[in-house]
Amino acid sequence: MFNSKKKEEEREDEVLQKEAAEVAEQAKKEEEERPAQPAAENVITDEERIEFEEYKRQKKLLEIKRLLKMIDHTLLRQTATREEIKTLCEQAKEHGFYSVCVQPVYVAECFRNLKNAQSVKIACVVGFPMGENKIETKVYETKKALADGADEIDMVVCISAIKNGNYGYLKKEIKKVVKAARGCPVKAIIETSLLTRDEMVKAALCARDAGAAFVKTSTGYFGTGARADDVRLLKETVKGGCRIKASGGIRNAEQFKEMVAAGADRIGTSAGVEIAESIKKQER
Repeated sequence: MFNSKKKEEEREDEVLQKEAAEVAEQAKKEEEERPAQPAAENVITDEERIEFEEYKRQKKLLEIKRLLKMIDHTLLRQTATREEIKTLCEQAKEHGFYSVCVQPVYVAECFRNLKNAQSVKIACVVGFPMGENKIETKVYETKKALADGADEIDMVVCISAIKNGNYGYLKKEIKKVVKAARGCPVKAIIETSLLTRDEMVKAALCARDAGAAFVKTSTGYFGTGARADDVRLLKETVKGGCRIKASGGIRNAEQFKEMVAAGADRIGTSAGVEIAESIKKQER
């Protein structure tokens, strides 16, 4: 009887061992078939992924906004109509451009159109486009532009003074216009495409030392307009003493970005809308 009981217990043990072995084998098989899981610390949740995508989107939007805020949206044709000036202002508001740049006769019109959009500044050209006006004329133009609502003055310097090496006169006229502007930024347009490198350097130093806020490359009416090499030269010359505006012949996003890469702080262009739309597409 004892032996019979012992054998029964042995059979039960065998059954238990067999079942245990089967369970272990099944667990091993399931483990091998289960897809590999990344380490817990590397798992990115859906919420984290959405937050990261939104961060990247916001970063792109900020970069687009920064670039478009460098644009002076320009319309200087003598055939420009009031309706075109109104459209210019609406486009500047829509795209977040820094300013509109217009002839003196349209400053007051821009002021009316932009009265509810004070973030868009008004730049007025003075001595435009030749630069050969007398100093008193440029001073008067500056004062009248400010009275009409201008925030910035884009002044063409006396190019003949540069060509004659009369840098004392050049510095004097810029100082007079800066004083008349009463703290509003003055951009001294030196028409780089008409100058030698030495003349560019000397004119830029005069503009910087006379208190100009910017040295501006061109009117867009003479020569080749802005060139990246000239922007780099001006940037190196003024050494942070004033800023650089590239203008003249900048008609697409590639040219725009070339000028920015060369060191331009502001870009003057009549193709602001086309450039804005292209930049927005590129940054998507």
